[in-house]
Amino acid sequence: MYVILEKGVMTLEFSEKLDLLMNVTGATNSALAHSVALDASHISRLRRGQRRALKDKASIASISAFFAKRCNESYRKKAVFDAMGLTRDIRDTDELSELIAGWLLESKSGGAKTVDSFLTGLTKMPTPGPRPLSAKENRKAIGEPLPELASYYGVEGKRVAVIKFLSAVLAAKEPSTLLLFSDEPTDWMTDSREFAEKWAKLMSAVLSRGNRIVIIHTISRDLDEMLHAISQWMPLYMSGSIEPYFYPKKRDGIFKRTLFIAPDIAAVVSGSVGNSNEAAANLLFTDKTAVAAYELEYMQYLAMCKPLMRIFTARDKNTCFDTLLEFENEKSDAMIKTESLSVLTMPEDVLADIIGRAKMDASLLNAHRRIRSGLLENLLSSSRFTEIVRLPDIGRVMECEVSVSLSVMFIGGGICYTPDEYLRHLKHLAHLLETCENFCVRFIEYSTDDRYMVYAKEDLGVIVAKTSAPTIVLAMREGNLSAAFWDFLRDLSGNKEYSPAERASAMRKLVGYIRRLEAKIAEEHQSTGM
Repeated sequence: MYVILEKGVMTLEFSEKLDLLMNVTGATNSALAHSVALDASHISRLRRGQRRALKDKASIASISAFFAKRCNESYRKKAVFDAMGLTRDIRDTDELSELIAGWLLESKSGGAKTVDSFLTGLTKMPTPGPRPLSAKENRKAIGEPLPELASYYGVEGKRVAVIKFLSAVLAAKEPSTLLLFSDEPTDWMTDSREFAEKWAKLMSAVLSRGNRIVIIHTISRDLDEMLHAISQWMPLYMSGSIEPYFYPKKRDGIFKRTLFIAPDIAAVVSGSVGNSNEAAANLLFTDKTAVAAYELEYMQYLAMCKPLMRIFTARDKNTCFDTLLEFENEKSDAMIKTESLSVLTMPEDVLADIIGRAKMDASLLNAHRRIRSGLLENLLSSSRFTEIVRLPDIGRVMECEVSVSLSVMFIGGGICYTPDEYLRHLKHLAHLLETCENFCVRFIEYSTDDRYMVYAKEDLGVIVAKTSAPTIVLAMREGNLSAAFWDFLRDLSGNKEYSPAERASAMRKLVGYIRRLEAKIAEEHQSTGM
């Protein structure tokens, strides 16, 4: 049957998941069968585990949409959310349907599933960010001067206090560094789409005025809520004006606190017990003595914290390369998944050709050379390096549709391989696979989205990148987040030891693909008379 994991997440087989959904939502076999064009007796056998689990994505999508619509009572939603390990409320039926589909399709750990959802959201991050405030909205946001102390109550009160706080920041003559921390429930920000949009616009306006933000994220939240919080901030991270931190030790989680401070301007302060914030008082101060006192309290807490991640945008190419080099020089087992092939395993002559085509500064080649030397040193030590690869249709290679990994970040625009460049990179993979015992290639048949990179080192950290424009790179060392991304890659790659038989199978697949690509290139050369 099923077992209960640490955080209450149930690990079930497909049949058990389907049976749970049927029972919780009160669905009959015939009702589901009608929805997905299957026989009711087939549904019955699927529930009993007497038929192989469905893997057809169209059928799974129909099933998931069916159950998402039936989660129309709070007790039903709670039972389904508990089984899936979800802690935040999801009111959008389409989003819930996608999460149910992922749960049914994949036998992933809760952490790997959460990471997959985070990466999918990252690749779909809107471009550009929230629409800026209009002149009328800006005047309305600034509003009237605030009293030295005002109090607001409950979730709605916190929303009012935060809007007035940001309005006071907008009204200030000089930019400031906002100091933000809250370990109270985030429903005040996430449960109302209208408020979330207003909050995002105001935050964008605040950053556009030259203000900066220091934020202490709460790692004691479960992984789903933590990554959701980071996702909420992602469009604002793109500004390059936010420094995220975390407190590395355990807290009891009983007494919760919110501190939003704009030095010399205003502060929002609140407290609550557990998750009970329905009637909590939210105090908005503009008295400078009070604001300074809370600023001191915040700075004392910040001194106990560590950076959660370093954030790089396209403007930070050089510092991002330095971080990648520093990461590469650390010895540990590593796994990487990119949108195509890793820049770490790219031969120098291939990169030189790509840089030449893109008319880029040759200094990029020197930086790449240093990074690759770090990789080779790792391979010569006891560390294992695994590259996870999804081989594209050869027609896409011939049409120059395969992206060069991180080209938007490091080359300044989306660059694709020529067929010859891609072939040479593949041949180098085969060379590494043949000559380096610690180098491994795992082939996957599909990926939910290829517009990201995850590069993880066991027990050390992870580098995550959104590789399509606008690109962003996150370098994280917090233990729980690093472990979650490591587990995600292990799950994606099959979570098996790399036996001699696995190596031989990978080599056969790689060589077979190389030969087919060589034949296609030769055929094209012959047809064009080259």
